[in-house]
Amino acid sequence: MLHFSARAKQAAFSLLLILSIPTAVWSQSALSEAGVGDNSSFLFELEAYAKYGGDIDVIDGMTGKRYHRSNDVVKAINASFPKIMGGLHTMLLVLELKHMEVHMTKGIEHTKKLGDLADSFGIKRFMVEDDSWFLKERRILARLRKEPFFQIKELVVWHRDELSSIGLRGNERAKNLRFNPEILDWERRVLTEWEVNIRTRKSFRRVNKWQGLNLDTNRGFHISDGLPTNISTSSFREVKVSYPIIVYSDRDEQEQIDHLQRLIVKNMSYLYDPFSWGAKRATRFRGRIAGELLKHMKDRSYRVTDREWFDPTICNFLNDVIALEIHGLKEIYDFYVVKRFESNPNLMGEEMDPLNWNPGEERETSKKRTNVKVWLNFNNPTGARFAMLDAYLRYGDVFLDNLRLKLTSLKTKEAGRGIIEESISEVSGVPAKTYIKAALEAQADGIMRFHEQLSG
Repeated sequence: MLHFSARAKQAAFSLLLILSIPTAVWSQSALSEAGVGDNSSFLFELEAYAKYGGDIDVIDGMTGKRYHRSNDVVKAINASFPKIMGGLHTMLLVLELKHMEVHMTKGIEHTKKLGDLADSFGIKRFMVEDDSWFLKERRILARLRKEPFFQIKELVVWHRDELSSIGLRGNERAKNLRFNPEILDWERRVLTEWEVNIRTRKSFRRVNKWQGLNLDTNRGFHISDGLPTNISTSSFREVKVSYPIIVYSDRDEQEQIDHLQRLIVKNMSYLYDPFSWGAKRATRFRGRIAGELLKHMKDRSYRVTDREWFDPTICNFLNDVIALEIHGLKEIYDFYVVKRFESNPNLMGEEMDPLNWNPGEERETSKKRTNVKVWLNFNNPTGARFAMLDAYLRYGDVFLDNLRLKLTSLKTKEAGRGIIEESISEVSGVPAKTYIKAALEAQADGIMRFHEQLSG
């Protein structure tokens, strides 16, 4: 027992070496992950980008008519908005194309290696056809190349010294303003609805995605229907955006211009993200290959009796072996942590806010989990997978070869769990229950430490 405990400590230490590797913050979009909203040089490089779309209508928020006042802040924002959107659009295309190319290249390599490994375990003929990779993302990218998703329809101008709750009653445009008593000032929001029209020979279907963002706090929501794969570039309808600004008579004009321009870049780095419809950036392209192997295995016979437990356990473990080779342990921990702790799919921007500002707005959105712990149990395929991962990290191919020989030598059906436990015991020299208990504690501790570093 003491001998095993020392080994466990040594293995736990090696697992936690990943904590010395810099980790990225979970970001929902390519633009926000690239830090565009915090890049002070972006606004100085706008002349290099093509103008985005046509001219923007400038509307007086109080009257609803075209804005005719002479205001240098409004003129500057109206002139720079198309350039900002042109720059963001160009950057999004470049970033997402690179992102997709990297995952396509690594994904094909990963699938080939996993297919070979699965074949050696008696799971034959696993492959993923190249033309089935990233169907939704490729359609979105093609649509972006064709034309922008967003059209900034109008800039709605409000003058701070004219705003009052009484004066805004019945004003439809004022639904995107609210007075915040904590800061004694007004806040603005943008609401967008995206429509995708799916047509087939016999039916028509519409799917929607709703987004909202507080333009002053960068907190908001994202609610979407599932996006099917049978879409074309013509399926996407253009999103029309009405963007409110507030101008102040008692503040320096250049300071207002700089502040509003920086906010526009920050706001749109979150809002202008059609790829989030496929999945959040932190999970997109990840986990698909293991899922495909599991689907492949379910359609085939295998000489174990407890298929419901065994199939996901072995498929995820084999996938982990390849992930370790290609990406390293950090990728396994990071993906688990993202799914376990980043549990708010409705998050938009920096924090979740349903933006229920007016009567009748009752958007219900999921809340972020608090005090989440990691409990790994061998009875569950996820826990079993981490126990096997622990054994592979300690004993490498000795454990892999032992398990492979046992599974491929079966003459009659046996319980897969018992075979895995037997392999663990043989290579470790420790009773399986003793090893598994210590291994799962070490893995859970490693995951929590990884999460704490990522969060801190």
